[in-house]
Amino acid sequence: MVLPTALLVHSATLVHYSGDTIDAYGTPVPATPTTSTVSCRFVGPQESMRSAGRGLPYIVSTTRVLLPPTTVVSEQDTITSTVDGFTGTYNVSSVKKIYEAAQTLVSHISCELATAGATGGA
Repeated sequence: MVLPTALLVHSATLVHYSGDTIDAYGTPVPATPTTSTVSCRFVGPQESMRSAGRGLPYIVSTTRVLLPPTTVVSEQDTITSTVDGFTGTYNVSSVKKIYEAAQTLVSHISCELATAGATGGA
């Protein structure tokens, strides 16, 4: 089952950057930004344990946003929110498609957000 739209109670501005390319002369062409308003749901910081290069564990506290499965989003895109507790601009640091159990249907997209001038995190 796809995440019901009734659970996407927030909205935010998503700036998606389509990839850098190289023109016919070998000159880099910068990514083109596309701005859209998306329905979403912000999720407060959750702690998870990660491991550094030598296996040294550390704890990471990240804010996440849940997006509809049809949203085009990638790492380094930005999300700007005016939602209380999540006000500010975030960089998308990780994008993960969440699938239905034992199916190929995408339920929603979960993105970890890195602070880029945000003042929130409830």
